[in-house]
Amino acid sequence: MADDKERVALKDVVAKYLRKHPDFLRQNPELLEIVEIGHDSGAAVSLIERQVEQLRASNEELNRQLSRLKRIASENELLMSRLHRLTLELMTIDARPAFFDHLGDRLLNDFKADILQIWLFDPASAADAGGHVTAIDPDDATLEPFRGQLDKGGTVCGRLSESKLAFLFGNKGRWVQSTALVPLGPRGADGMMAIGSSDPARFYPGMGTLFLDLLAEVISTRLAHPGRTAQRRSA
Repeated sequence: MADDKERVALKDVVAKYLRKHPDFLRQNPELLEIVEIGHDSGAAVSLIERQVEQLRASNEELNRQLSRLKRIASENELLMSRLHRLTLELMTIDARPAFFDHLGDRLLNDFKADILQIWLFDPASAADAGGHVTAIDPDDATLEPFRGQLDKGGTVCGRLSESKLAFLFGNKGRWVQSTALVPLGPRGADGMMAIGSSDPARFYPGMGTLFLDLLAEVISTRLAHPGRTAQRRSA
């Protein structure tokens, strides 16, 4: 028992010394070849072999992370290019129904989503906005479950409860597995947009939402400035 305690105490002393002198093995390279570490295969390997193995594994992980970052950067560049092109297209559309129809078509195609629904708090804006748009009173009690998400002021992605899906998409909400909920205006002052997909991995928590957040600003700006057609009617 005393020998076990002495060995534990000695291990602690050695470990403490190595932590305080991390260059010890570099100053004593001959030890690298005789120190052995157990391997998963059961064979013993030298410390330097184990270091090389760890460096190789670390390098592979860094390469995987770099590839992931490159893929994300490429996807973001493509999305921003699409946003720029879509914004230019929407700027040329005067009629509100055509504006929202074109917006819906492009969103469903560019995001490979299955369903889109836009809820606007201004009845006049929603009246002639097209099939994707529905008017709702901002104080409607059915919006209460969405208050927290709207107050965040940015797009929220992930899976929603059955009751929320039923409200957003009606009967079609049964097969929606992931959703992007986009507030329109500051803290959803103008309404909200919901994009649904049957793919549970299409919209997930933590995914990049800059494209949708910027697109929400485009929509809100259009709602604030209806376009030349409306201006000519009021002239």
